[in-house]
Amino acid sequence: MVVGGGPAGSTVARMLSKELDVLLVEEHHCPGRPVQCAGLVTPRGIPPSARKSIIGRVKGARIHSPLGFTLALEAKETRACVIDRGAFDQALFDEAISAGAVTLTDAKVTSVRDGGDAVDAVVSRQGAEETVQAAVAIGAEGFKSICREAAGLPPAKHMLTGIQVDLAGLKPDPDTVDLYIGAKVAPGFFAWAIPAGDVVRVGLCTWGSEHTPSIYLRSLLRRQEFVGGRKVGSSSGKIPLGSGRSAQSGRIMLVGDAACHAKPLSGGGVFMGVRGAELCAQSVLSFKETGKPSSLAAYDGLWREGFGRELSRAFRLRKVFLTLTDKKMDKALRMFDDPSVKRFIEENADIDYPASLSSSVLKLAPKLAQFSPQLIESLF
Repeated sequence: MVVGGGPAGSTVARMLSKELDVLLVEEHHCPGRPVQCAGLVTPRGIPPSARKSIIGRVKGARIHSPLGFTLALEAKETRACVIDRGAFDQALFDEAISAGAVTLTDAKVTSVRDGGDAVDAVVSRQGAEETVQAAVAIGAEGFKSICREAAGLPPAKHMLTGIQVDLAGLKPDPDTVDLYIGAKVAPGFFAWAIPAGDVVRVGLCTWGSEHTPSIYLRSLLRRQEFVGGRKVGSSSGKIPLGSGRSAQSGRIMLVGDAACHAKPLSGGGVFMGVRGAELCAQSVLSFKETGKPSSLAAYDGLWREGFGRELSRAFRLRKVFLTLTDKKMDKALRMFDDPSVKRFIEENADIDYPASLSSSVLKLAPKLAQFSPQLIESLF
């Protein structure tokens, strides 16, 4: 049983359905709706079946410091694709169905219990409840994962709260994303403006902030570049950061945001969610062959080897970011404007693995170490 029909849930359901009977339970009528995503994904994170969901391509970024400095970065190739998240999720969901998964939509899993020999789950749909028994339950239901709670795994280390609006009537640079940082802009994270076809997606996330995200968004929308924009849509949600060392307990496994596998520096969860789902499926299929619970436990080793180091290093960099005052943010951003550093970032930036570049950037700009010497030293 897979709980949640987002990209991670649909991916693991598709892979397992080739050899197993799979039930995919989705809370909403359509996967991917309501939208709770900025929709910026690297090309490697978009499977062929979902390429029709691409509505834009981004090469560059402008990062605006709280004191007025702007760092402009531009690559020769596409660094990220802007997607219609609803269409993206539906494409992956349809693939799972084509592979043989049985789906339940408008259905909510209200309880999960690992009985040792099987997992029992209560599914509520159209006012009726039924108990479903499965050999393995895979939680892919996002930040409020009931499977994570049932597995007894600790909550996310940081829970971001986000809000976003779609603005029509603006004329942005279609190749460039704008990012805004600062304690008065988006405390604990950052704000963004993403060109998405006929609209611009403007949003932000906060953590440990004094006010609700909507207060900061209203302030952001007063910037000159958003004046004249007409709101045609909005969304909100939460992003769990800080994965811990385990995404499995007994017969319960977790993928995507349920596993806290979102990227700590960008909040993006699609790529790591899908990659984790592939590794989860690999472990479950191994369990089918061996019948040994240790095959399920092997999942933790697989995802930690695959991308755990990136998540860990990125979370340490996030801790550095959280120590910076607005003045220090501005100072650090100006250091990135050094020609050699800027050129290196433009040629090598990878939003799926940003922390992997940290040691190289620090060698090019050693003065960055002044902001948090002990934490930065741990990156080497």
